[in-house]
Amino acid sequence: MSGIKGIIFDLGNTLMYLDDEWEAVRLRGAQDLVGFLRAQGLNVDPRRFGEHYLSARESLYARAVEEQIEYTSEYSLRASLAEHGHEDVSPELIEGALSSFFSFEEEQWTTYPQAQATLRQLSDLGYRLALISNATDDRLIQQLVDQFDFRKWFDVALTSAGVGLRKPHPGIFEKVLSQWDFPPSQVVMVGDTLRFDVLGAHNSGLKGVLAAWDLYPDYDAGGDRVFPDATAGSLSDLLGVIATLSQQSSTWTK
Repeated sequence: MSGIKGIIFDLGNTLMYLDDEWEAVRLRGAQDLVGFLRAQGLNVDPRRFGEHYLSARESLYARAVEEQIEYTSEYSLRASLAEHGHEDVSPELIEGALSSFFSFEEEQWTTYPQAQATLRQLSDLGYRLALISNATDDRLIQQLVDQFDFRKWFDVALTSAGVGLRKPHPGIFEKVLSQWDFPPSQVVMVGDTLRFDVLGAHNSGLKGVLAAWDLYPDYDAGGDRVFPDATAGSLSDLLGVIATLSQQSSTWTK
């Protein structure tokens, strides 16, 4: 098959969406986190610790975007606990605390109705598929991939938390490309942000398709000089967009 041979998908707002307000989800997660820690005997302030952890996550997110590396949920939690006098915390307690923090959020994610059908059709057409998600918690994303039965379509499902690098860093794309025996020019990245997905694609020699069916208000933040190779208005439209890019790619390489 000439033209496009591989497609890498983003996850949030591309194959699934959060069926709630982010602020409500964040606050509920912080509340559940504090409840778990106190139930385990840690003396943390019911109000201040939750606020501190959310603030730490926001600060580290800004650093992560700037440095293109991931500061994981575990990193931010351990740092917050240390600042409150709890430096020697077991891995088991950390795992339980993060599970409490993300439990409510996990329940709010919902797959788009056309996601499964689109992945199936692309797979049936012979395209190789993969997933790269910027996320602070690898375990959460892997659970969602399984929950929505996406894994059967992907050769690999990677997160920035698992790899340590964030889109648009070329290193995280190379983890996928190294498993495929065709060049980056025959691969497309599909995602809902210019500065992470499309720029990441271009940094790695891929084509970038903007998934425009559920854009965040700041989808173009930091991406004023980034232009997608194509834009898809829906998951159903994506098949035609990929076919057009594939045809163009075949023409260019003749």
